[in-house]
Amino acid sequence: MIRTHSSTTQITPPGPALEHVMHQGKVWSARQQPCKGTQALSSGYADLDKALPQGGWQPGQLCEMYPQGYGCGDMHILLPTLATLSQQSRWIMLIAPPAIPYSPALSMAGIDVSKLLMVHPKNHKEALWCVEEGLRSGHCSAVLGWLPETDSTAIRRLQLACESQQSLCWIWPSSTQQSNASAAPLRLQIRRESADQAALRFVKRRGLWPSEEFTLSLNSASLTAIPSTLR
Repeated sequence: MIRTHSSTTQITPPGPALEHVMHQGKVWSARQQPCKGTQALSSGYADLDKALPQGGWQPGQLCEMYPQGYGCGDMHILLPTLATLSQQSRWIMLIAPPAIPYSPALSMAGIDVSKLLMVHPKNHKEALWCVEEGLRSGHCSAVLGWLPETDSTAIRRLQLACESQQSLCWIWPSSTQQSNASAAPLRLQIRRESADQAALRFVKRRGLWPSEEFTLSLNSASLTAIPSTLR
């Protein structure tokens, strides 16, 4: 708030109410821009890279995935990135996946399955704990978590954990969470259009406006845009 007294302008700091809202992740702050020294990782899809801030998946940023039903291509669009990350020495952790991944298909996509670590927690609290600890450990290049029971506080904790080790993180909250505020820098809706096409829309992109819906060919993935140091 700005108060003007004659010719003097005084800028007062945010009050407790605004600080509380910012802490909940309901207000975007310009200082939350990603670090310029952090290199984005190409998604392997030219059209998806165009829609992503910094031209690719940014380490230290959590993305919420909202597929419209099972098998919408949400995992398919991550395969090139996971293939690249599996060449590192760190783990790729999958927490509470809805189905057991098919190893031959993952191998055909270029993923080193020996770098995959699956965790089957007993309940949603354990699942949240596993995602956060996996991110904070520094031993995971990426963490993927299917978390139907989350809230704004939990999402903020996961985002901070993601930032702490500059890891990549994708989570699948309940579809009912789409209308709630979130500290996640990215929120992506996915809808299957055909066998080899999916419609994508970023309902939130930190630093940018939400995107228009665009069609992504699931057969258009290429590793040529991925930096050689990350292959």
